Amino acid sequence: MTEQDSTQLTGWDRVVRRLQDARHTAGDPSYADIAQRVVRLRVDRGESEDAARLARSTVYDCFRTGRARLNVPLVRDIGETLDVPPAEIDRWVAERDLPIDPPPAPEPPVVEEPAPAGEPAPVPVVPPVTAALAALIMVGSVLLNLAGVQLQVALGLPVHLDMVGTAVAAIALGPWRGAAVGVATNALAVAFFGWVSLPFALVNVVGALLWGYGVRRWGLGRTLPRFLGLNVLAGVGCSLVALVLIAVVFGPEPAASGSELLGGLLVGTPAWVALVVSNLVTSVGDKVLSGFVALAVVGLLPVAVRAGLGSRLVGTSPAEPQRVG
Repeated sequence: MTEQDSTQLTGWDRVVRRLQDARHTAGDPSYADIAQRVVRLRVDRGESEDAARLARSTVYDCFRTGRARLNVPLVRDIGETLDVPPAEIDRWVAERDLPIDPPPAPEPPVVEEPAPAGEPAPVPVVPPVTAALAALIMVGSVLLNLAGVQLQVALGLPVHLDMVGTAVAAIALGPWRGAAVGVATNALAVAFFGWVSLPFALVNVVGALLWGYGVRRWGLGRTLPRFLGLNVLAGVGCSLVALVLIAVVFGPEPAASGSELLGGLLVGTPAWVALVVSNLVTSVGDKVLSGFVALAVVGLLPVAVRAGLGSRLVGTSPAEPQRVG
């Protein structure tokens, strides 16, 4: 019986159990041996052998629980033979009737409570997009734009495909990072189209701002119809900017009517009318295609990028992890 166990008892049993612990610590001497030690202790104190005589059964009774009373002087002598100071025995006696400390209450089980009605359930938090990941996405977006340019030139497609990467960066990282991707694309496209490519970087910037703010702030990426409308808006916005740049860069007389792009449907119409209609139709078609390709690419990016977009179209919703930072 340990010291901790003895504190669970009351009355003289508490003292007895502590005495048993002391006997065990001393090597479990027999009751007869303890009786002989007590006799020698008393004789050394000056008692006569007759007065010091002690029966083995008397010692045994001191180690038996269920006692209504106990011979305290004898317990002191027994304790001293077991290397327990008399003062310690007195402390045991004084503490025999102290109330037992209640056992510590068990920890209540952890229960996941459902969120109150009308309130969103708590969601895990994911880390913010690191600078390295953002830079990698931006570089990849520029390369995606340049690949689209090469594909359009090689196949002679009626769409440009030079803003897919711009849409990816704008949706995933924000409108201004998308704008930076667009500017970088036009700067590198100088190698293909000459310096005339630089002013048209403004078209890329406008597309990035519309895609970025449309998805991330205006909620136009939550459903397919909304996202389709956003792409049409981007196509119209980019077309208007492009037409202004064409007038500034190439002069008031357009170089081509654009009727080739519409299968000759605009033959006979004024050059500017043909250019405006052709540019508008081409731009809207290009931005719708580019936007949905970009949406598919964004859906493959890590959740740290997609979190917070609030768009089920890219695998995120209000119930998904929210980004911090």
